[in-house]
Amino acid sequence: MLNTDSGRFAADGYCFFPDIFGRDEVAAMQHALEVATCAGFLDRDQYYGEPHTREVFWLEVCSHPRLLDAVEAVLGPNLILVFSSMFIKMPRDGMSVAWHQDNNYWPSVHGTDVVTVWLALDDADVENAAMSVIPGSHQGHREMETVLSGETEMLRNKVLVTPGIEAGAVMLEMTAGSVSMHDSYILHGSQANDSGRRRAGYTIRYCSTDTAWVDMEEHPIPVFLVRGDRGVRGERYTDLRPEKAGAFQVEPERITRPGK
Repeated sequence: MLNTDSGRFAADGYCFFPDIFGRDEVAAMQHALEVATCAGFLDRDQYYGEPHTREVFWLEVCSHPRLLDAVEAVLGPNLILVFSSMFIKMPRDGMSVAWHQDNNYWPSVHGTDVVTVWLALDDADVENAAMSVIPGSHQGHREMETVLSGETEMLRNKVLVTPGIEAGAVMLEMTAGSVSMHDSYILHGSQANDSGRRRAGYTIRYCSTDTAWVDMEEHPIPVFLVRGDRGVRGERYTDLRPEKAGAFQVEPERITRPGK
């Protein structure tokens, strides 16, 4: 049984799943990130866009049965993988992530049963700026007004939040290999990493095909069916259900170069 508070997801907009991946699997992920960094795969120092479309290793992480079990606990059995990205806060780099909603960045994705998985590649805590969420801020699934972010903020847009609302924020501290999950409309962000430790997190975006769909004319990358049924608008999704994708491998030599 998963140790999870997923029963509170509808009300709170987030939940937590500890230790989805074991020590060896985490070590392989950390090694894969180091290889990608040394090889120049990252889009910029703090960001690696869509690793699952560029390296087989990360696609297998995204389709791992234990991870999909956690997503199913929130979204149900019919799941598609739509995006992924890696956010890397190096020690004392001064970069924060201002309050924002994920759905603002996904115009091709339609519907409300959409979540972001935040997979900790390093231990994340108050010292190295773990992510925080504002519980319940997703309710009503409304897009909030945004303004341009500042030079030391990692994303281009942010939502202005009053001190009273911000006071209700909850920090999601977790060990490497653990996962948090949040609704695409919830307000979330993180402070700058002032510690001497890196804080890397892999964000993976899933939808339920029961209520959400992707406009493939507008979507920039393939959409993968990872579990269950593709839904009424899923004829162009790529079938990658676990029984066809193969088991997750921790060997670093399975890492492939982008575009291969």
